[in-house]
Amino acid sequence: MQNLDWNDIQYCLAVVREGSVTAAARALDVNHTTVSRRITALEKQLNVRLFDRSTAGWLITPVGEQVLKSAEAIADEVNTIQRQVLADSQELSGTLKVTAVDLTIQRVLQPALKAFCEKYPDITIELISSEDPFNLSVHEADIAFRVTNDPPPNVLGKKIADFAYGIYGTRELAESLSKGDRSVGAIMWLSDQRRPLPQWKEKGFPDLPVRYRVNSLNVTHDLVRHGHGIAQLPTGLGEMDPLLRRIPCEHVDEPMGFWVLSHIDLRTTARIRIFRDFMLEAIEPRIPALEGRVSAHELEENIDAYGEYVLK
Repeated sequence: MQNLDWNDIQYCLAVVREGSVTAAARALDVNHTTVSRRITALEKQLNVRLFDRSTAGWLITPVGEQVLKSAEAIADEVNTIQRQVLADSQELSGTLKVTAVDLTIQRVLQPALKAFCEKYPDITIELISSEDPFNLSVHEADIAFRVTNDPPPNVLGKKIADFAYGIYGTRELAESLSKGDRSVGAIMWLSDQRRPLPQWKEKGFPDLPVRYRVNSLNVTHDLVRHGHGIAQLPTGLGEMDPLLRRIPCEHVDEPMGFWVLSHIDLRTTARIRIFRDFMLEAIEPRIPALEGRVSAHELEENIDAYGEYVLK
């Protein structure tokens, strides 16, 4: 038996669905003769009779019912594929809401955002800088990048890295500390004044004066890189900044998981899936720095591999 022509099968399906050859021809926008000829050709190829013709109309035969039952299942699968392709093409446009803390947007996502927008120009990205636990189930955001060891339920999550922490200062302050200078200032979180001193300060540098208390990681980083003092920073930030040096300390905070999250119901939405995969691929070279396994000195020596991410 030669390969069947799917179009011939569709003519048979149209007769069954529409109730007559004339109605099928109208639905397919062809003439009555074409429908009859194509079905007759299929019956000849299969060597079976699919319809009994009479003056009352065409009645499907028992064998025709079996053949067209399978054909219906195939047609449903074809329609599903067509819907998925159409949905994907439509979903590569529109708005995508992405939330993360400001420094994640600036230092982790930003290097790849321009390339993504150039590749998918019909997608508009809303960048929501916030530490609030946005409710993904009501679409306050489509994708969330969060530092947490306890992701919320009902989300599709992928752990990107273990966000490590270190104590950082400028080269000059690091050298001063190593020579015993205890006038170097410490920069701490504003909330730290309502609880015991953080371990890095209490156990690592108990004799350093507290110069600043701030409530912004961005401000903390800026103060450190301008020589105002030392502070605990994510290694993904400290190791990527050639102006900073990590200062030895055994009492930094435990690593936190760095996750990309989206609601499970949106896992097949094309623009969300494509953005997530695009950003994961872009972030991958930075994982050693995010996890504190690569030093700023090593980054400088491997400028070709990491240069696009190094702060200027």
